[in-house]
Amino acid sequence: MLEEQTRAEIDYRRLLRRIVSHWRLITILFIAVTLPVSVWALVFVPKTYEAVAKIFIEDPKRVGAGFLRDWMPASDASFQQALLRSRSLAEAVVANLPPESTDELLRRAMHVDYFAEARNFLRRLLGRESVVSGSLPQQRAVTELQAARMTFTPLASGEVEIRAVAYNPQVAMGLANTYVDVLQSRSRSNIREEARVSRTFIEDLLNQTKASLQESEEALAKFQRGRASKKFPDHSALELTQVAQLENNLTEIQASKEIAKLRLNFLRGGKDPTGKPLPSAVALAQQQLTKRLAQLQEKLAGLQERYTEGHPLVRATQAEIKDVQAALAASSQFSPDSATASRLYLGTAERAALTKQQADVEAEIASQEAKEEVVKQRIARLSQNVSNLNAEEMEASKLLRKVETQRNLYSTLSEKLGMVRVQEQGEDRGLRVIDLAVLPQSPSGAPAKRIIFLGVLLGLSLGVGVAAVIEYFNQPMETEDDVSRVTGLPVLGWLPTIEGNHTQNGADREPLRFAETSGPETLEVETCRGIRTSLQALSRQRKLRTIMLASAGPGEGKSTVVLNLGWAFWEAGQRLIIVDADLRRPSLHRPFRYPLGPGLVDLLASDVPWDRVGQAVKENLLLLPAGSIEVAKPGVLLSAEKVRHFLNLAKNQADLVIFDSAPVLAVADNLTLASMVDGVILVVRAGATQQRELVRAKSLLEKVGAPLIGVVLNQVSRRETRRYYRTYAGYYGVGDGRSGRKHSRSSRSWWPTVQKTSNPK
Repeated sequence: MLEEQTRAEIDYRRLLRRIVSHWRLITILFIAVTLPVSVWALVFVPKTYEAVAKIFIEDPKRVGAGFLRDWMPASDASFQQALLRSRSLAEAVVANLPPESTDELLRRAMHVDYFAEARNFLRRLLGRESVVSGSLPQQRAVTELQAARMTFTPLASGEVEIRAVAYNPQVAMGLANTYVDVLQSRSRSNIREEARVSRTFIEDLLNQTKASLQESEEALAKFQRGRASKKFPDHSALELTQVAQLENNLTEIQASKEIAKLRLNFLRGGKDPTGKPLPSAVALAQQQLTKRLAQLQEKLAGLQERYTEGHPLVRATQAEIKDVQAALAASSQFSPDSATASRLYLGTAERAALTKQQADVEAEIASQEAKEEVVKQRIARLSQNVSNLNAEEMEASKLLRKVETQRNLYSTLSEKLGMVRVQEQGEDRGLRVIDLAVLPQSPSGAPAKRIIFLGVLLGLSLGVGVAAVIEYFNQPMETEDDVSRVTGLPVLGWLPTIEGNHTQNGADREPLRFAETSGPETLEVETCRGIRTSLQALSRQRKLRTIMLASAGPGEGKSTVVLNLGWAFWEAGQRLIIVDADLRRPSLHRPFRYPLGPGLVDLLASDVPWDRVGQAVKENLLLLPAGSIEVAKPGVLLSAEKVRHFLNLAKNQADLVIFDSAPVLAVADNLTLASMVDGVILVVRAGATQQRELVRAKSLLEKVGAPLIGVVLNQVSRRETRRYYRTYAGYYGVGDGRSGRKHSRSSRSWWPTVQKTSNPK
């Protein structure tokens, strides 16, 4: 499990490196997208102004629930925030805006409904009419206000920032302050109505309490008349005092419960204590519609003094008046308890907040009922303790407690009545204005910054996305795990990236002979010896006298592997022949500065002796170049009969014959040779050979019966080389006299050695 997780992490890092390797493409796409967008944002995007007003919405839950909150109604924070974002409040704001603000909302809209634009574009393509949503000016102004001009940011302290955006600084300030004014007015009307209902209830309850107090005092005076003052025992007096206090608490709890029920009834649209129906959603909607109609008519009169009847603002206001009159007529058709009527006044967010308020009040009523039951039980227990008093004493105690309770309740009601009267005439204590918006002095750079940020994000995403798509379709082979997973063949070994003399590329490329030039104990030489050891181990299972190195495409490094692998076998004391069977672009002769011919072509075309076609590189090491390829026909020369004859001759001359070949996917010249040798090794260039090409090459070789024995991974990157040899790189130092253990103690100790071996002189 740990190995799979580590492998997945390595794969992700490798993919990231491959994407980063396309940094030129990513940079070009990034600049191509970001630069025009930034120029357009800085030059052509109109300047806007921001005005910010700040209000404070107090949540009653933060100050705790209690008797005072029941008698002093305040706005709920969640309801206020829902109201702030509601469409009904936006409509009221639009109705109270000056003409220049409304004109900007209609003529210079910032909001674009891209979905509607795309839908209308498709409809026009299909020959249909476009669908125009919000054709009325008032509707378009409300949509513009909510979608593009206003933002509301609640802070943890309870403050809310009301931010308005406009092209004109005066309009921006007016939008923010109008929102504050309308919200205050809406909240004030709701709170005053609730306070009026509470005041009426408290006045009625106060009158009832006053009458009950007078009756209790008269009854107590009548009972005490003609009787001496009774003195109760000490313990009984204490218990009677406790009973009196509990009865006072019970009275307050019951009063709080009644107030909560009254608030719940108000929220549901019931009746007040006098029997009059409370204002329902329909009544409130009608009141607001009537008020709005009067405002619009006044606005229309002012516009008609300044403009003609055909002016757009005059026509828009007349259309709004018709809409309000129609809504007012429709609202009169619903009953006060109609569910549909509620929807005339409350939006979705407001209805949700109102439902939450009702749930909170219901929970509060349940809590008061539970408290009431507990207090009643305590009163009952204490009453049993004082039951040893005689009937006369009990009657006196009862009258005294009743008088005391009524006096306390009367005093409390008088105090709360004064508070509610103040609340009814005052402001909403839960909504306070901290700062009104002031005239912005300089334009805001937020729109341009937002567009530039989106351009940067788009450019970066496009560049990285294109690079990722390229890597997804290319899927280059980079590690031994990749090669084994794709081919199912064993990896015989790998060669690091060698920085040799690549002065000639393409058809005139020259393979590298690093095995002889970079020293006998360098990293690349040791990897060649490792490949030789793997092949010698395979030779114990199957005889390997003839080996061909193949690749999917050109530039994989077959010729380099052939030369250096041949040197490794020659070093082991074997007689070796290296044959250049790439008759289209031969290259093995170039590192030795030998002529191209005579060679393999001459040997296959005529009975030329071996001593005339082979070039002796060293003792027991013979190079057979391609030969006279100008007149060669590879498809004819590399036929099965001639190849078989050549293999028999070559085996008599050497212990091992290694063939270089043409790319498998490019030409089919060497497929016959591949099917007749003892083993075929696929050469894969790390980071360049694509997965689909490697799979096709392997499939093609298998179809002709080629004995595939393994894969050599060529030109492994320095990063992968360091990963493979991080611990053991110290062993490849030359004459340093230090052990590998000492080298591995430092995470950087391998770097000088790898750098030295990777740059042969």
